[in-house]
Amino acid sequence: MKSLLLVLPLLSGLITSAQESSFYKDPQGIFSTRPSEKASLTNIRRFGPVGIGIDLLQPAFVMRISHIEEGSPAAATELKAGQIIESINGQRLADIDPRIQLGQILESAEASDGLIKFAIKGMPDPVVVHIPVLGAYSKTWPLNCPKSDRIVRGVADYLAQPDATEGLGGIGMLFLLSTGDDRDLPVVQQWARSLNAHKYPWYIGYGGIGLCEYYLRTGDEFVLPTIQKLVDNAAQGQYLDGWLGRGGVSPTYGNGHLNAAGTLVVGFYMLAKECGADVPDHALNGALVHFYRYSGRGGNPYGDNRTEAGFVDNGKNGKLAFAMAAAAAVTPDGENSVYAAARDVCAIQSFYTTSFMLHGHTGGGIGEIWRSAAMGLLYETRPHHYREFMDHRKWHYDLSRRFDGSFGILGGAGYDKEQWGVAYPLTYTIPRRTLRISGAPPTKHSKQFRLPKQPWGTAADNIFLSLDAAESADGSRQDLTRETLAKDSSRAFLTRFHGTQQPTDDEIRRYIQHQDHNIRFVAANKVLGINSGY
Repeated sequence: MKSLLLVLPLLSGLITSAQESSFYKDPQGIFSTRPSEKASLTNIRRFGPVGIGIDLLQPAFVMRISHIEEGSPAAATELKAGQIIESINGQRLADIDPRIQLGQILESAEASDGLIKFAIKGMPDPVVVHIPVLGAYSKTWPLNCPKSDRIVRGVADYLAQPDATEGLGGIGMLFLLSTGDDRDLPVVQQWARSLNAHKYPWYIGYGGIGLCEYYLRTGDEFVLPTIQKLVDNAAQGQYLDGWLGRGGVSPTYGNGHLNAAGTLVVGFYMLAKECGADVPDHALNGALVHFYRYSGRGGNPYGDNRTEAGFVDNGKNGKLAFAMAAAAAVTPDGENSVYAAARDVCAIQSFYTTSFMLHGHTGGGIGEIWRSAAMGLLYETRPHHYREFMDHRKWHYDLSRRFDGSFGILGGAGYDKEQWGVAYPLTYTIPRRTLRISGAPPTKHSKQFRLPKQPWGTAADNIFLSLDAAESADGSRQDLTRETLAKDSSRAFLTRFHGTQQPTDDEIRRYIQHQDHNIRFVAANKVLGINSGY
């Protein structure tokens, strides 16, 4: 497990290198993974649906075509790998994160004429690539937004093709159900009826939730035996209320748990019982209590450990938000329950951790699926945080899209492929509240049941589930509802807190009262003279 405390030189190095920058107008930027202006080569694998990859070279930043995707709009032109791009739609890369600028160019073209004009070194005339016009994002996107609707429909139509992937464990079912469009049900039915009852927790969580959502939507009893078999497999592989990633237990690895795999199994248990499956009480209640304890008290840990302090979670916090969302959905007191509060307090971590996007074990791309999806649970509850998050990340969603309607996860290493990318557009659909785990009401096929009102701890402990800052001695409370990514996300906070101008005692006290556990942790360590990192 990553160390919770980083030495000061690492943080000061991050700050110093940014301050010495000459390409970037903002010496820090929002995202830690923005290309280094000193790197000899940085590859941006996908320029969205245009169908090319771009190498960033020195001097910062010369653009070179790294590859052309077969069948893409770019492949129908004179563009070739190795060509030097002098400008795109009249723009040279300058001042800001090149990924963000490329996303803005793409967004502008899709909102107007669909033309991407490349000035290529040595060619007298620009090479023009034609991409579909989708319109502009609305102010309320992805809701009430024709462009978002077209993107969602493009993914769904792609998945309806005979050879399309259903995603890891069948998670593509979850996306297709989340569209709320009955046109997608035949594809889901085909996948659901052919789903194998796997024993690995990765597959049980990723596929089992979608399978349950399908039954609750349609009442198709054909899938009930598979749901029951998945429950039996999950219970058989359960160890100390959690799961290892690939079935069997190895106590020397994560103390027997791999929460990246096991967390969603908790949500599956909830929905399976709502479907009428026989879920052993000891298995359901043990797992529920075990994972509920992590909510609001730090990061969902790697294994069977205490909560983690830090801003890199690789999607585990978002998965915990959905596990708690399932618990809130199935119990009659729903939105007034501690499970709903636990859902929201896990989801809001997406806002603070996003500045370290694409960081994580095995590549970080998996984290972007659940970070974005979980933030969608707060569309109404924390509208300002949600809008800050989405508007500052739409470049990544657009660049992750492919010309055929599918998604990858740009910069996500091994996760930048359809098997995982099929889940990324949940970003656009979770706010639609079409799933039980995203806020849809019970269906006529639901068999609701009551969970413990207080599964762990006492009523006094529920303060950890609040989205508000702690109350000061004088009774006042700071307003966190207007926070911005540029000033209040984790990287901006750490840079400011550990910069050359040290925070005052009043500032430290203010952050010790913050809603987010990890921010409180950093502030508390500052009192001890320790600079804790990300």
